[in-house]
Amino acid sequence: MNSTNPTTVDTTNQINRRGKQKKPVLVHTNVRLPQYVVDHFRSFPNYTQELRRVLTAYVDNKVGILPLENDDD
Repeated sequence: MNSTNPTTVDTTNQINRRGKQKKPVLVHTNVRLPQYVVDHFRSFPNYTQELRRVLTAYVDNKVGILPLENDDD
């Protein structure tokens, strides 16, 4: 009995046909956030863009809003 799924696509031999991107490709991810955070960002016309802007700025600047726990130095 053959248990191969006929809808499965073999992607191991596919050729990347797209050229170099102007901006880095975004990766899709799911994040669980408190409701008040979601409400804040949804007040923007493009809330996902604002979320990306804030997170990117945080990582780029390596600046946190709250001090790390056990950061007594």
